[in-house]
Amino acid sequence: MLLTRRWIILTVVVLVAVVVMVALGFWQLRRLHSVREDNAKVEARLGRPAEPLQFVLGPGVSPSSVVFRRVSVTGRYDRVSEVLLRNRSQDGEPGSHVLTPLRMADGRAVIVDRGWIPIDLTAEQEEQTRPPVLQPVTVVGVLFASERKSVFAPSIPATGRVTTVPRVDVARIAKQLEYPVVPLYLRLETQTPPQARELPVPPGPPDLSEGPHLSYAVQWFLFATVALATYGALLRRERRRVATT
Repeated sequence: MLLTRRWIILTVVVLVAVVVMVALGFWQLRRLHSVREDNAKVEARLGRPAEPLQFVLGPGVSPSSVVFRRVSVTGRYDRVSEVLLRNRSQDGEPGSHVLTPLRMADGRAVIVDRGWIPIDLTAEQEEQTRPPVLQPVTVVGVLFASERKSVFAPSIPATGRVTTVPRVDVARIAKQLEYPVVPLYLRLETQTPPQARELPVPPGPPDLSEGPHLSYAVQWFLFATVALATYGALLRRERRRVATT
């Protein structure tokens, strides 16, 4: 019975499908393992006490080696050079993040993500909530690398002055500033003296969720099991049919 053309094709298709689905399941488990390793490294860096930025990102230090380090920076905000990071949500509400250069005593600046403001603010309300503290401030936050452009994400104009951006691109923002900028940006956690109003809402710590990899792996293994069970049921039914003829 299994040597008929129909059963040979069905058997091959089922075996190939099962092998592919099992392979995809193990691939998702490998990705989960990689995510957990990366999260452990991030947690280790976040667990270190905050240190001054000039010590953490000193001469000869690779920026990638200090991403997710918590640092403190003292300086003055450059309100005129502020940029809005569009299409960001907070508790499911749409809005923007406010990116403001913070100029340090050595003449350099670090781009600070001061946090989220809602999208439905009027121009007057936005003008009241956006301005940073004018006197010198000390900011404690976490260092992040520029965000990568996804395949379908809009591009940032290469020339001219931009006031809104779809992602944090430190190098692009630095092009329109008249002073040097450190190659990482800072997500604000605390500030002294604090912001005068409740907005912007600080962006909070990095997302250390494991993603859907485990559930995807379980799904692929279930699909493989269902395919084998269905093949077995068809085989038993065909055997009974042949036995009765």
